[in-house]
Amino acid sequence: MPSTTPADPSKALAGRDTISVERGTLGLSARGKTPLRAADGSVVGEVSVGFRVADIRTYMWQQLGVAGIVAGCALLLGVAGSALLSRRLKRLTLGLEPAELAELVQEREAVLRGISEGVLAVDATGRVSVCNSEAVRLLGVDPAPGAAVAEAGLPPGLLAVFEARAADNVITVAGDRVLVVNYRAVRRDGRDLGGVLTLRDRTDLENVTRELDSVRTLSNALRASRHEFANRLHVRSGLLQNDYRDEALEYLHLVAGGALAAAGPVGAVDDPYLQAFVAAKTAEVAERDVRLTLSDTSWVGTRVTAPVEVTTVLGILVDNALEAARLGARRPAWVDLALLSDDDALHLSVVDSGDGLDPALAPGAELFTAGISTRGEQGRGLGLSLARQAARQLGGDVRLATPAGEGHGAVFEARLPHALVPVAT
Repeated sequence: MPSTTPADPSKALAGRDTISVERGTLGLSARGKTPLRAADGSVVGEVSVGFRVADIRTYMWQQLGVAGIVAGCALLLGVAGSALLSRRLKRLTLGLEPAELAELVQEREAVLRGISEGVLAVDATGRVSVCNSEAVRLLGVDPAPGAAVAEAGLPPGLLAVFEARAADNVITVAGDRVLVVNYRAVRRDGRDLGGVLTLRDRTDLENVTRELDSVRTLSNALRASRHEFANRLHVRSGLLQNDYRDEALEYLHLVAGGALAAAGPVGAVDDPYLQAFVAAKTAEVAERDVRLTLSDTSWVGTRVTAPVEVTTVLGILVDNALEAARLGARRPAWVDLALLSDDDALHLSVVDSGDGLDPALAPGAELFTAGISTRGEQGRGLGLSLARQAARQLGGDVRLATPAGEGHGAVFEARLPHALVPVAT
């Protein structure tokens, strides 16, 4: 029990501080006494201070209330912050729990590594989020996650797909590969999550197609020659059966002379592939009211060693020239082809009577980009890219020499090293 006697001042006067809880005239109070000293250090009196215990308890409860309010507010803020953070995380993870996210990542890795197609995914801001190993192999680049698509080193054809955000079995060229591209936008609950680009390698199929085109060209030429030879043989057989020997001999000379005259400079081309190509294309363009001629300066004194690549480049350039001549304003429409051998290299140029190309395309860089068409039509703009690709497989190139000239249209030139049997020295 606290003392009810008056506080003894002797301790304070003796120079000691004292603290006590006593009941006085004001009730129970906490008191403190301290000596009052003179300048020389002697005790000359005391100072006494007291507080009612009831006031102390009231102050304590007030402070506890304030502390409780502060703690409650902090708790409420923490709960609210946790709820907002949880809601944001739920939105960012599409409502998936951590275990579900881990399982989803494992499944995604298994799928991306297991499929035979290249997959390149971007987020809503156009940055790379996924690029599997097959896409790296097909594209020849390995964009880091988070890199902008425009800075990932992708071919222009793929950049155009990402800008359009649409592609359905679009054929494009990446390096030395022909790819089939599809793009699908990804949305969930109305939110734009980006898109996924899938890539399929069509290089082998394209090579087979080229070989088939070459075989078809030779087949058409042989078929035309067979019909012509059969007709002439029937005439000669009829003359001989009717004992018109002199007329048969005269007819033979006429046919031989006419054939040589019709062949013209083809006689300066010894390779059967080139001869068959020119013969087949000449018969084909005649049906389109276009005349195909072989330049007088043409000369190939050896054989072709890479018929697929040579006929691919020749076929694309000649077909483009025939189309330009047919649509041009000049009449009669014509295409002139020049072939010249230089040891094991084949040089060729193609000029047409068309209206030519825009002079701004003189450098020809964009002209050989897959998907770039001078006619601005969908599904076109692949031929020149394939022609340049075939030429570069031999170590050569295709270029636009002149976009237009006096009395003629565009002039394309190609150099195909190692396409011929070297000339013996």
